[in-house]
Amino acid sequence: MTATPTHRHDPAAPLRVPEPGSRRAEIALVAAEEFSRRGYHATRVEHIAERRSVTAGALYRHVPSKYEMFRDAVATLAAELDVASSSPAGPGADGTPGAGGAPTPNRSPTPLGDLVASITRMTLRHRTRAALYRWQSRYLTAEDRAAVNEVDARVRRRLADAIKEERRRQRPHTDGTRAPGAGSAAAAILSCIASLGHHRIAVPDADVVALMTSIADELALAVPPPRPDPASDPVPEQNVAPARTLPPPDATPSTPAPSRLRGGAATREAAIVAAVARFRSQGYESVTMEAIGADVGVAASALYRHFPGKSALLLAAVDRTAQLVEELLDDHAVLDAAGLGADTGTDSEPGDLLAALLGQYVSIAFSHGPDLMLYHSELGSLAPEDLARLRQSQRRQLHRWASLVVQATPATPDTPAAPGAPRSDGRPEAESLARIRVHAALAAVLDGGQGTAFDEAVAPRFEQLAGIILIPH
Repeated sequence: MTATPTHRHDPAAPLRVPEPGSRRAEIALVAAEEFSRRGYHATRVEHIAERRSVTAGALYRHVPSKYEMFRDAVATLAAELDVASSSPAGPGADGTPGAGGAPTPNRSPTPLGDLVASITRMTLRHRTRAALYRWQSRYLTAEDRAAVNEVDARVRRRLADAIKEERRRQRPHTDGTRAPGAGSAAAAILSCIASLGHHRIAVPDADVVALMTSIADELALAVPPPRPDPASDPVPEQNVAPARTLPPPDATPSTPAPSRLRGGAATREAAIVAAVARFRSQGYESVTMEAIGADVGVAASALYRHFPGKSALLLAAVDRTAQLVEELLDDHAVLDAAGLGADTGTDSEPGDLLAALLGQYVSIAFSHGPDLMLYHSELGSLAPEDLARLRQSQRRQLHRWASLVVQATPATPDTPAAPGAPRSDGRPEAESLARIRVHAALAAVLDGGQGTAFDEAVAPRFEQLAGIILIPH
């Protein structure tokens, strides 16, 4: 849930949300789970009907098309987010939008902790559906996408206002109204919360809420590192659109940059770059080998010499980025085993080593951002065996990150020193909380990059925010 700076625009049409309690609203929630799990194109109406124990024809009597089921699903989640961020109480016990009260204009900002807790609880209620809003909303029509963007921007403004209020409370002698970095901090907070939809780490909801509010408190006070224009924020809180909404389907992918490779190697590399751009802008199902070949300047038949099909191109792009992160962790493990700092070759504390690792990850994220976005948004298009292999690799990487976070986290009476050791009071294990922090930090980096078109000039800000998320101070 991050932001992309844009120009002022006319108000979008309101969200078209199914009436709470209606059969259509019930279908929307089931559809959200299926679309989240399979992706838009891989989900069939029959999948949704099976979950409802009815025929596809019975669904069509309530919702006339697959697209409208998808739009209802996204709109329902967006509406609940709107309500959760407009009232600390959030939606009512039945989980329907509007039960917590409609947004009230011209009122004092909700305290940051209450706002974050409300949004977190809403996300946990929809944990099996939350990924839909983050990765699949690019399949909406321009009008429906604009309505979702409007909600997302409104939620971020509320968070940014709460951050400014928190700074005034914590630092009364500073100019809280200016609050440099409020927009990027708000975006990072939303990314942290949204990341809960990408894993099923077993931690009690109360502990997750406490963790997210604690992270938000620290992010709120983090002033951006110096930039050429000190007054600027890479993600302003006003007039922004969500980073998860990728370019519309008719957007023209950028031409691959010239390569130093020659011959077949150059064609292969250019094809991967062109495929990544096409997959991101149009979605995997809509792209043809002929279109990729045209971007590269060769016939589709020439591409088939390197890739047996479109799925092989997707796998090559995803594998390449996953391998970069794997190699980064391997190199860090060698340095860690030797007790050496990543940059200086000298003894270094776990926190310093983790900070160096994070810095290198941010460099990868901002130089290979589209590939990383593809890794998350198009996994459902891969063959089951390839998907299983990549997910196993992802879990292995997550475990390595989390172990480093546990090592770097200062031991306190509330935090066990040994990795994975259970808390004496029965609270979650240290590594479970560390895993949640890793998911949140990497999401903040990736969303932040997407929201700023992976502008390397703002990478230090998102490295700073991710560092705060990873290690409590």
